[in-house]
Amino acid sequence: MTLRMNSAPRLLTVAALLMLAAGPVRGQVATSLSSQTGQVGVPLQLQYQFSNVGKPADMPRSIMVDGLEIRLTGTSRRVEMVNLRSTSMFIYAYTVMPNRPGNFTIPGFAVQVDGRQVRTQAVSLRVAGAGGSMPPPPGPGLQRPIPGPPMPPQQPSQQGPPGRQLAPSGQPSARTPPRTSTGEPAPYYGEIVMGEKKTAYVGEVVPVELRFYFRADCQFDNLQRPTFGGDGFTAAALSEPEQTEQYLDDILYNIVTFRSAITPAKSGPLEIPPAQMEGRMVTPGGPAGLDPFFDQFFQNFPMPGIGRAENIQAITNERRFDVQALPKADRPENFSGAVGQFTLKASADPKKAGPGEPVTLTLTVEGRGNFDAMGPPTLTGADGWRSYAPKESFAGNDAIGFGGTKTFEVSMVAREDRPATPGAEFSYFDPIKKKYVTLKSEPVTVTAAGSASAADSTAAAGADADLPPTAGAPNDIAAPAAVLSARGPDFRPWITSDWYHLLNFAVLAALIISIPFLIWMRRRAKKDARTVELESSVRTAKAAWQKANDPMEFYAAAGQFMVARLALWEDKPATLVDPAEALARRIADPAERRQLQSVLAKRDELHYGRTSGGALDPAERRRVTDLLEKFAKHHG
Repeated sequence: MTLRMNSAPRLLTVAALLMLAAGPVRGQVATSLSSQTGQVGVPLQLQYQFSNVGKPADMPRSIMVDGLEIRLTGTSRRVEMVNLRSTSMFIYAYTVMPNRPGNFTIPGFAVQVDGRQVRTQAVSLRVAGAGGSMPPPPGPGLQRPIPGPPMPPQQPSQQGPPGRQLAPSGQPSARTPPRTSTGEPAPYYGEIVMGEKKTAYVGEVVPVELRFYFRADCQFDNLQRPTFGGDGFTAAALSEPEQTEQYLDDILYNIVTFRSAITPAKSGPLEIPPAQMEGRMVTPGGPAGLDPFFDQFFQNFPMPGIGRAENIQAITNERRFDVQALPKADRPENFSGAVGQFTLKASADPKKAGPGEPVTLTLTVEGRGNFDAMGPPTLTGADGWRSYAPKESFAGNDAIGFGGTKTFEVSMVAREDRPATPGAEFSYFDPIKKKYVTLKSEPVTVTAAGSASAADSTAAAGADADLPPTAGAPNDIAAPAAVLSARGPDFRPWITSDWYHLLNFAVLAALIISIPFLIWMRRRAKKDARTVELESSVRTAKAAWQKANDPMEFYAAAGQFMVARLALWEDKPATLVDPAEALARRIADPAERRQLQSVLAKRDELHYGRTSGGALDPAERRRVTDLLEKFAKHHG
């Protein structure tokens, strides 16, 4: 990353001078305009470059064109070496300020160079009126921008003197640069721009700009990508840099801008530490200790890379604001952590499905917010459908992932004939309205045949129904006489009969044998649907953390495992369990209790953050796994 590349060894000094004298390339004059189209009130840059010729003797301070104000804003001298050939250039920069729309021609003119007359080229300019299309970004006449995403058209934020390319509008910027100890405007500095933001909520995405200012009359090189981050929040990856120019206190600055966003992970005061950008500043002058002739030469004609280099750090200001916890009042049950402003749409495909054929319900959440921490919408009215885990995808519409569209594709199969898909609900917290919002999508009309045939359904219904007694079954209140006579007269007490003794023995043996089974059945009967669900959640979470490689997935599964375990032990639903209170009752060892609480804290930090934090450290995996195994084995 370079504003002006200047790097050459000291040993090339004398060789460069010899090449300047022995091998210059052929002289030429070039005229360039930053854009062929412009807008009234928006300045452009006009540049005349004289290569391998002497210094022009009579360059005009202004150029007269009706409808345009053209004034000289600066001159410079540069020497370049390409393929061991030297090029010496005198550069004259003018500002063109259009005053009315129309088609204009900036004429060429003659100047004296090395005792002969040289004529510049004419250039054309088409100017649109106020409200017309904006000109493209600056071209050959200005410092070339650092590669990055194209900048959107921008209106000037303030009126300035001719030649000023103003900073983007709508956002605060440093209008007055800081001063050095001698009272001069600082050659470089930085700032963090966040608008007028004073407070934020946990999980709210806050856009941030890092701006670094470098004086255009100073030479900088080896500029490094800045560092940015801190405790209590996660930061999105920095965007590609954008470079603009702006006059501050009548001094032209090159401005390098990086875009990012922070997401607070905990409530309370939050401090954003300064960001810094390192590089070198080269001041004109030759290497110390040379002949006085060379010293004077370098003072008058500074060469790229030959001067006094100084390592620099452009440091931004600090920013502080308060972070509020999301309110517990009126929090919807299906709230999964989304914070921002969103819309919800639903569609289904195909519109007609046969038995066993899946229907894909596509739920689209669009807006601005913390998409990384967003869970899928909740299905409503899903009776008669078997649904599967949704497939998620995200498409951003800015450089930092703050705005975009997240899509959830839910595959489902109808258990019975259904005329429409389930509906959906999506809850989020709106930090502007300061309240929870629940979006609802109506069921999508489809024709889906059930996966079981009608005959099978009828048979299943008949098997489950209570059937009446078979018609014609004998009433055993009085047996027929023939049956009674077959028994014959017998007046012995039946309690003394052998069959009675055998029957009692069989019943007793069956009872003894069935006692373990009855005990197991009794215990099993106590396990209601909630217990079965929690045990399944424990098994699922354990399997998930054992194979997870992403820190966010690993800690989410570990937290689910702990909460489900505590819910089983507390004999209550997981949503009603306070992990901190439950751990205080169950875990007597304070050190172990703090370690378990740190797992839940790490889960929350990653859940409300925007990145997973890189690959999971194997040592951290082993530590947490051993901790959870001990937790499950020795407590409960």
